[in-house]
This record gives sequence, structure tokens and C-alpha cells, in this order.
Amino acid sequence: MAKPHPFFLWLALFCLPLPLFASSYLNAPLQKAYSESLKLKLTAGRTIVQQELKQNDKNAVAHLLANYTDFIQICTEQNQAEVPELIENQKERLAALDKLKEKSVWVDYAKAEIRAQLAMSQLLFGSRVGAAWDFRKAYQQFQQNAEKYPDFIPNRKTLGVMQVLLGSVPDQYKWFLNIIGLGGNTETGLANLQLAANKPNPFRNEAILLNALLLQLLDEDNARSTLKQLTALTSEQPDNLLFNFVAVVLHKKAKMGDKALQIYRDRPSGSAYSSFLYMHHMAADLYLYRGDYEASIRENRYFLQQHKGIHYLKAANFKLYLAYWLSNHHPQAKWHYQQVRQVGSALTEEDKYAENFVSRNEQPNRFLLAARLHSDGGYFEKALQEASRLEITPETPVPVKAEYFYRKGRIYQGMGQPEQAIKYYDAAIVASGDESLYFAPHAALQSGYIYQQQKQYDKARASYQKALNYSNYAYRNSIQAKAKLALTTLP
Repeated sequence: MAKPHPFFLWLALFCLPLPLFASSYLNAPLQKAYSESLKLKLTAGRTIVQQELKQNDKNAVAHLLANYTDFIQICTEQNQAEVPELIENQKERLAALDKLKEKSVWVDYAKAEIRAQLAMSQLLFGSRVGAAWDFRKAYQQFQQNAEKYPDFIPNRKTLGVMQVLLGSVPDQYKWFLNIIGLGGNTETGLANLQLAANKPNPFRNEAILLNALLLQLLDEDNARSTLKQLTALTSEQPDNLLFNFVAVVLHKKAKMGDKALQIYRDRPSGSAYSSFLYMHHMAADLYLYRGDYEASIRENRYFLQQHKGIHYLKAANFKLYLAYWLSNHHPQAKWHYQQVRQVGSALTEEDKYAENFVSRNEQPNRFLLAARLHSDGGYFEKALQEASRLEITPETPVPVKAEYFYRKGRIYQGMGQPEQAIKYYDAAIVASGDESLYFAPHAALQSGYIYQQQKQYDKARASYQKALNYSNYAYRNSIQAKAKLALTTLP
């Protein structure tokens, strides 16, 4: 399935008080450390945790929080030179927890959570076998915790996320997951997560964030339904960079480009915060959508100058190519086009798409590219004007013709004209034929969303299934995961 940005999925922590005789508990200083870390003030959070560990190195909560700050640093900063040490720190904390004599919910929960964060860390940086093994062990620990401590809300939250992720795996891979004991259930996972999001508990805000992000994976239109809660969170804590980040993401997904940019500009900043450079890369997209190519170039160039990781390098160069090309700076466009092949890795969906594009040695259609970008930002009238400038004839190449119909469908869907959208989605599917293009499966997926909203569930099911039947195209993991998730929500 798609890899969205790594920070989205592992925000789970801790909190219920334990009896006084237990070594592991959440005291006031650790609560402060948690609050600072959640704001992405990692240095402040880490300093408090280190002081607590000096006083009591047998407190599992302190070990968990120490891991949390390291894990966030890996995800937000992605400094390749620091990653090996930060991953090794996580393994050492697991070893320390195994040596504790204490038997409590906190010890068991810390083991599961650190193991899950270790799995994600290894997955991000290429150790897939190790990541799969740690993910399996973490999931089994969370399941055991749920049986031993059914009222411990934090475990429900993280277990729910894992159940949703596993439940969205395409059917052709389910046999393997069942063999290694990793069966998931989307409905059960969402119920667990929403319990943590709705029931008052110290982790409710985290659960709200995770629930919003996973609902958006189910259906992009869900992004709008969660904006009220996210706006309230950012208003309550204007110094919380994490809340700001998720608010930008969801407004971007909801095709509310101007609002997303406003939130980005109002983000908290300064040396106290993690250098979350990916936010500049997101802002570059938002400026690109509105046609502010100079600002888009500035943001992505800053990202490339400062970023010390291996992810999103291809994507950033690809977006720079588009911005320069659309603004008729062809030498610069050509240079960044060539850079896509030469830098970074192709593990994220963004990087894969960029690499696949340049490997085909194609040049985009200017009208369709502008229509796509304006549509992604919610500028639908501009998008329709650009798309309508293209004349479709019998000699029009199949990829251009399929994209034309698909873009028109997306635009009309965004403008609230579902019947027109369905008409163009059907045309995109027909025009694609047997070509390995993502326009047909994505058109089928979007048609399913429309039919589901109209309560035409049989048509929705057929559309989602059609989306799953395609293979070998860009964004395959993302589209299949969304179709699979959507099928589980049908009555």
C-alpha cells in the first residue's frame, strides 16, 4: 500500500497512573517531556527524559519517551548520518526493558510500542526483512496486551492503527500474512482507534490525528469531515508543530490549497523545534498548484539544500523540473529532470512516480499538467479552462486522451457535479484500454466513492473491485489500498 509520510502513523504513547509500588509510571516531569516532544520540541523533551532516567532507569515510561524522541527525529529530520545510531538506541532500550523484573502494563506496552517504532525506522531506511520481523512481534505484543489489559486505552489506539493497515492489504497477499500470524481487520481497527479518539483520555488528541489520517486514506473526501477537529486542535495549541503539520496535510488533501498555505505560513518555528524540512516540500506543492512557480522553486530548493536524508530527493527535483518547465526556464528544467535519475531512493510513492516519469522519456502535456495542478489545489475553474484548451482528435495518443478524460472527471467531481464526473471517468477507463496507466484504476476508485455517497452500493462495490483488478501502473499500492479499505466500509 501507499507510504504516505512516515510521521503519520506512529504517534501512540502512554498515560494511565499505576499503583505507587510500581517502578514504571508517568510523573509530572515525564508528562512535560511528552507534551514538548509532541510539539516537536525534541531537545526539551529529550533533556527531561534523560534527567528522569538518571534518577530511575527502571521506569519503562521514561525508556518509551526516550525512544519516542529518537523515533520522531528519524521521521522528521531523516539525517542519514544519524539514523544508524538512533536505530541502535531503540534496540538497546528493548534489551533494557527485557531485563526489568517488573511485570506491568507499562513494561509490556513500552516493549510493543518501541518494537513498532523500530519496525517503521528500519522500513524507512531499507531493512525490510528486519522491519517485517519487528512489526510482527510488535503486533503480537499489542494483541497480548489487549487481552491482559483491556481497559488500557493507548494500546487500543496503536493496535487499531496496525489492524487497519493490515486489513487494507490486497487479497493476493493475505495468504502470506495469515501464515505468519498477521491477520488484520479494518472495521475492528477503526473501532479501536475511534474509541481512543472519542473517550476522554490523555491520548485523545493523538488518536484524533491518527483517526483523521486513516479516514482520509479510506476516502479523500473524509479529509474535509475532519477539518473542524484539526482546526480546533491547532487553535488550542498554536505552538504545536505536529498539529500544524497534520492540518496542512488534511487541507491539502481536501484540495483547499489557499487555506493549507495559510496554516503553513502560521506554523510555529524556531531553534526549539525539529527541523521538519518536509513541510517546505509540501509548501512547494501548494505554490505549484496555484501557479506561483517562483515560490514553489524557492521552497523545494531550500528543502534540497538542507535535507540530509535519502527520501523525497527525486520528488523535489521532479517538482522543480515542472515549475521551471511551466515558467519556460528550460535549461534549469532539463537539469532537474536529469537529477531525478541520479539522486535519492525510490521507496516513497512520490519518488517512485518521479522516477517512472523520467524513465519514460516523456514530456508532459502543458494543458493537462496545468489542469492537474490547479485541480489538486482546489482551483477548479482554472483547471477546467486549462483542460478545455486541449483538442482531442482520433490521432491523440492514448495516454493523453485517457488523462484528458480523467482530469475532467476529477475537476467535475471537485465542483460537485458527480454525474458529469462519472461520465468522464467511464470515458477514461475506455480510453486507457490495456495500457498500464493509472487513470483507469483511479477513475474506477473515484467512481466508487461517488456511488457510495449516493448509496448505490452495488455500483460502488463493482467500481472498487474494478480498481483492484488493474496491475503494473504508477500509484498501484496507494490505489489498491484505498479500494481495499473502501470495500470494507460498504454495507
